[in-house]
Amino acid sequence: MEVKASLIRPSINSDRNTKTLSNVLLFISVIFLAVVSGVLAAFGNVILLIALLAVYGLFFVLTAPLSWTVWLIFWVAFLITGPIAYFLRFSQLQWFTVLMSAALILPVLFYLLRNKANILTAKIPHDFFWPAAFLLLVIFSTVIDQPKISEVVNASRYYLLFWPLMLVFMLGLIRQEIQLQLWKALMIVAVLQLPMSIYQYLFVAKKNMRLSPWDAVIGTFEGSIEGGGSSAAMAIMLLIAILTAVALWHGRKLQGKWMIMVIVTSLGTIALAEVKAAVILLPIIIGFYYRKQLLHRPIESIVVMIGTILLVGGIFTAYEKLHYGNPSTHSFNPNQATSTYDRIMRALDPEAEASGGSELGRVNLLVSWWNLNVMKGDIQHSLFGYGMGATSTTRIGMGELVNRFPYQINTSTSIILLWETGILGHFVFLIVLLSGAQVSRQIARNEMVPEVNRILLRVAAISLLLLAITLPYKNFHLYSNPIQFLIMFMLGQAAYWARFVKNTASNK
Repeated sequence: MEVKASLIRPSINSDRNTKTLSNVLLFISVIFLAVVSGVLAAFGNVILLIALLAVYGLFFVLTAPLSWTVWLIFWVAFLITGPIAYFLRFSQLQWFTVLMSAALILPVLFYLLRNKANILTAKIPHDFFWPAAFLLLVIFSTVIDQPKISEVVNASRYYLLFWPLMLVFMLGLIRQEIQLQLWKALMIVAVLQLPMSIYQYLFVAKKNMRLSPWDAVIGTFEGSIEGGGSSAAMAIMLLIAILTAVALWHGRKLQGKWMIMVIVTSLGTIALAEVKAAVILLPIIIGFYYRKQLLHRPIESIVVMIGTILLVGGIFTAYEKLHYGNPSTHSFNPNQATSTYDRIMRALDPEAEASGGSELGRVNLLVSWWNLNVMKGDIQHSLFGYGMGATSTTRIGMGELVNRFPYQINTSTSIILLWETGILGHFVFLIVLLSGAQVSRQIARNEMVPEVNRILLRVAAISLLLLAITLPYKNFHLYSNPIQFLIMFMLGQAAYWARFVKNTASNK
């Protein structure tokens, strides 16, 4: 026995020494990466910073539970990258969430290999057909137009790197309870926008002498103090959160006090941020969700319509008092619109210009694209565009179209897609959103899906339709990480439950 014990002790000591050595190496590695991160951040080398973020993301994805990665992407995208860019001017952190999402392709591939799926010969699943068609069109449009490396690297985060997140939801690689938890977390994010927006309104916008100081009110979304940011993206997220709260409350899955909190804080934030489109869209999305109840209850419908009109009118009146009533907002330009009606009409004017022609209105930009491509008979660029990244400019590089125009041409997703992927790319991306909405609506009727998930599928259907409607409005579909997360989440949710219903029906 003594001999055996003496033989065991060296083995135990060896294991302890190995474990200790591993911990020491891990500690040294962490310290080394931290030091390198600080040095790169000080020098501001964007390419090296992105490479380092890729290493961090890959290490975390390979070692942490998959649900942790999804939650990390969510919280960083919605609450961390925006304030860091806003206050510290460090916008490169947006690459972290993008690269983390891209790294999710590894667990997706591992899942397919474990299930003995032949990745090279397997057919594209029906749920991923339109997204795959869009990605192929983007790659084809880029390849045929002799792209620059800087364009491809920069635009990859807009077009390519978020799709593995959708596959994670579609394949059910995380527990389905997390779907409900993410929707609830979205409502928490909506509530948290108000205190941040109050600070931005009182201490940033009120002291700003720009023509539109309210652009500085962006909550926790991306942007800067000097140039404003994604207030429209924040407002769209708030509309989706309001719809979620109302739907869950109506389905007796959320207490009324929490619904009221989400609605009141969201409307307060929209009032401070001056997002006219969100105010107009609010009654539309509520009407879409309750369209059947409204048709069967005409008296209640009239009451709801009157209440909605009063609500919209009240918010627009608040705009007049909070924003347009301040002479400093239009004293520098006598032609500056001074009422909500004037601003809405100017946005719809096909000949609208600003800043001496350096900015064109949304409709004007669409007309300009049509005249410069379709009317001139440029078939290649009309159908396929100039390739991804052609309209954007960052520290990494500048797109080939940026210097051709005296005005910015990437102000809306429709304009970006038309210039970069052509009519076909824009059409397929629209189909991606609409097909996701249609699948969500159909599956929400199936009794095999749990009730709370059917409610959330109906919310996703309206939300995806909302995102489709707003393609010509702003560019947040591609440029906002939180909105990209929501798109991938809702598309993946629809695809998962569609597969669930199909598999359940086939097993009966």
